[in-house]
Amino acid sequence: HTISTGFAGLLGVLAKRRFRRPLLVSEHGIYTKERRIDLFAAHWIADNRSLFERDTAEIAYFRQLWIRFFEAIGRAAYDAADQIVALFDANRERQIADGAAAERTQNIRNGIDIDRFAPLRELRPMTPPKVLCLVGRVVPIKDVKTFIRAMRVLVNRMPDVEGWIAGPLDEDAAYAKECQSLIEALGLQAQVKMLGFQSMTEILPKVGLVVLSSISEALPLSVLEAFAAGIPVVTTDVGSCAELIYGGTPEDRALGAAGEVVGIANPQALAEAAVSLLADPTRWERAARTAILRVERYYSDQHMFDHYRVLYQGALEQPDRPVTPAHATTSERRP
Repeated sequence: HTISTGFAGLLGVLAKRRFRRPLLVSEHGIYTKERRIDLFAAHWIADNRSLFERDTAEIAYFRQLWIRFFEAIGRAAYDAADQIVALFDANRERQIADGAAAERTQNIRNGIDIDRFAPLRELRPMTPPKVLCLVGRVVPIKDVKTFIRAMRVLVNRMPDVEGWIAGPLDEDAAYAKECQSLIEALGLQAQVKMLGFQSMTEILPKVGLVVLSSISEALPLSVLEAFAAGIPVVTTDVGSCAELIYGGTPEDRALGAAGEVVGIANPQALAEAAVSLLADPTRWERAARTAILRVERYYSDQHMFDHYRVLYQGALEQPDRPVTPAHATTSERRP
């Protein structure tokens, strides 16, 4: 069972061919898409073109070479997989577009241990804390800078509001430094704190809104954890976030909104969405109730375990296939 394509998927392909056992590929995000985003921004890839040959509308050869490499090993993983799992339908369709056989794909939603977070609801203050918390790694794909810029707008409207950034600072030290410099340039040292990695069970009772300003997500666990703790969420319109906030099926949508969704890289819209929830306790409470109902009904870890148990059982029941010895001659390997 490999939880991505890429290098892990390639290892899964080799293991399947060596041991002749079923291969399951499940993806939180679409690995080739995420690597493409990273490679577009990578500074370590040399541009083989001269200054006069460069065309911003075209991808340089070496950058394109790396993109094709990850696309190729992604296709190899899809070709070898007996079952391919996505978190939601848009990602499943992307897998098919990238070479996965449609009949071998399916969706299994993420789930969390709701009982771990449910007691946090009793620890919240009577009124929502005026604290926004971005939960995630401090890396470009999380677009932390948009959150910081939104905080400048928010502080102008609500001077007593705070913004916390809770996530590892060492995955891209240069970007983390740029974020700290932006906080200082906007005069937000007193309002915006870069906390580093934090335990969610300790920090969530102190938070009024959880925020995701990412440019790419799949089905983020931090949103589910916030929901289970009874905290509304403001996210960008990426991955399955709109489905999480507003519901997927008609029955799910009938529960209402568990926060708000805004466009990517739009600090003004992010700030206005936060104000609309924090300044209206009635609306905040309604969103918090919806968040709890949605996560309990559709996103429990038991629901996820049950689906994977079926996949594992089906794989284990497949008959053993003979393994070709690594030292066998070409003639011995022929059927």
